[in-house]
Amino acid sequence: MNIYPKRWQALAYLTAGAFLSPLDYFIVNMALPSIQEAFNASDYQLQMVVAIYGLTYAALVVFGGRLGDLYGRKKIFTLGLYLFLFSSLACAFSPNITFLIISRMFQGVGASFLAPQVLASIRVLFNSGEQPKAVSIFSSVFGLASVAGQLLGGFLLNLHWASFSWETVFLVNVPVTLLCIIGIHFTMDNNREEKRQKTDVTGALLLIISLLIFICPIIFGRKYHWAWWTFAILLTGILLLILFYNFEIQSMRKNKPVLIDPTLLQNQPFVLCLLIIFFYNFTSGLFICYPYYLQQFLNRNPVDTGLAIIPYGLAFFIGPLLISRIKRSSHMMIYMGLGLLISGFSMASVFIYLQEKPSIGMDISLFLAGLGHGIIMPVMMREAIGLISREKAGQASGLISISIQIGNVTGGTIIGTVFFSTIEFLGFPKAFALAVLMVAIVQIVGVFINKKLLKHSKLY
Repeated sequence: MNIYPKRWQALAYLTAGAFLSPLDYFIVNMALPSIQEAFNASDYQLQMVVAIYGLTYAALVVFGGRLGDLYGRKKIFTLGLYLFLFSSLACAFSPNITFLIISRMFQGVGASFLAPQVLASIRVLFNSGEQPKAVSIFSSVFGLASVAGQLLGGFLLNLHWASFSWETVFLVNVPVTLLCIIGIHFTMDNNREEKRQKTDVTGALLLIISLLIFICPIIFGRKYHWAWWTFAILLTGILLLILFYNFEIQSMRKNKPVLIDPTLLQNQPFVLCLLIIFFYNFTSGLFICYPYYLQQFLNRNPVDTGLAIIPYGLAFFIGPLLISRIKRSSHMMIYMGLGLLISGFSMASVFIYLQEKPSIGMDISLFLAGLGHGIIMPVMMREAIGLISREKAGQASGLISISIQIGNVTGGTIIGTVFFSTIEFLGFPKAFALAVLMVAIVQIVGVFINKKLLKHSKLY
């Protein structure tokens, strides 16, 4: 008999809390035009509203998992909920765009404390027979978040409740976080590892600073006409990432705690998997550009905007369900997923270029791209984890999460920059068509990486 009788109730609150992390990424994209109008914000500032959240989450997600091991998953999960609650309120009542960007950073901190505690708690709360079902329930939230974020964002923005507009996409977090705080208190114990380890605070700070320094020049370079010093800052960010890697190596040699096990990055097949994961998450550029295009150029209301992205989100949710029915090797499934992404985004680019307005052809294209995303995501996670020994699976999972988030942020930043910088001389339709085509082109890189990964697997 399982010693945690309320484990399924606890899982419901854990999953609901973790659901907030991806939901807040998708739902905020819907509000970007309204935020721009409210604060007279620039395109660069809008990109920072999205990027700062993802960067903070990416840099601290492994650190959040370590804190859970050290102080207890219930305590850190609850702390994450409180951070998310108060930062959401700060976002909703921001007096200016700078305050909103800073509040989004603290939202990212809260989000990084939530998701790692769920998988760790599942290993403790559930027996081996129940764990696959529990993990499946947790995994489903990411597909649902892409759908719910668009629909809920559109509905809330169209509601105009109590004179609120974009603020509602942040205020919706308040009742969910309060419910989870109360629910977790009564259903979950503060489980943690018996062997308490220290955390790599220096490594965490070094990683987030280097990522910020790397991303900011990409976002703001166009504003300063790509002056030489923007490239110097970009290079500084790369050098700091190298410094972070060397710092982790030195810490491991001295038996000090590390944020990321550097030996994992010496495993070539695993690194190749991380690169494919990084590049296919450039799809995040669609969720920044498409809502903006629909609302600013076609004057669509938020509800119609949310409905327009449903084909992608629905297929993204269906994709993982098809995996067990398709009897093909992992490498063939990766080719299949990338092929659907390339064809879907290429077709979408052509339809927008020719027709300007969404059509059935556009819906079919987005469905194919979403299906590719839904197929490749679980396959790549399984392939990457399978290359790592069981005792390092936790560290590997953290690196996968980082690759996903950095891919989201970098892709959103680069694709968004292409879109916003070409609107003036290409016009909205052609600029959007170019941005969507770039997402397809980037996936071709993944095809060549998978080819190299396949060659490596035949050697061993």
